Amino acid sequence: MLTYEHFVAVLLGSIERNGLNVAYTQELLDTHALSRSLTITCLPDGYSDTRGPQEPPLRATISFRWSPEFTVFSLRGNDAPPEIERMVDERLYQGQGGPALDVEVTYTIPLDSEQQRDIALLPALAHAIQELHASVAGNSAPIKVDAQLAYQSGRAPRVQSISARRLWSLDEALYEVELLSDTFDELCAEMDEMLESFADQYVPADDEADPTTAAEMLNQDRRYLKPPTA
Repeated sequence: MLTYEHFVAVLLGSIERNGLNVAYTQELLDTHALSRSLTITCLPDGYSDTRGPQEPPLRATISFRWSPEFTVFSLRGNDAPPEIERMVDERLYQGQGGPALDVEVTYTIPLDSEQQRDIALLPALAHAIQELHASVAGNSAPIKVDAQLAYQSGRAPRVQSISARRLWSLDEALYEVELLSDTFDELCAEMDEMLESFADQYVPADDEADPTTAAEMLNQDRRYLKPPTA
């Protein structure tokens, strides 16, 4: 099994080869459970992260969690204690007949004022997002659309945010560098195309010239503060 460091190096290599526009990264270590996690936030080509502490309205994140059992097993292999190997098997195999570690790609899509106000538009918007993804990745790769609603006293409910999530199961790629690299190349190419498609469809043409435009489309009652980057 590849180590965490090797796993991340392969991912970063694919990101660089595919020319993704990385805005920032966050790498965390849980000092209690000793698990590790990595999140990489990317923007469409030509866009920059110039909105201060507020998150860019259109973005995609690559994220995964690496359990402490993975670290022990990847470093010690067959010399790892039997209980560690058992825990790794429980986490990896998950009854699917092969090892699996999910890497999550999440797209956050900007909303205009009408889409925020009219909850009835949600089904059509979710369907449009799924159709767009199917045109890029095919129907065999489903994407889940999530919406968050805000209910405030004395005010009509609003759509606070909408996002789309795609899971990549790495399976045997956890043990083969070439296979892992090919999988990450496919992930990065799909993400780059999706970001460009979302930018064409959901971001006003003058947004790059006026960086406040897309931010103003978001609910003004909500602010995303960026976490510190490790």
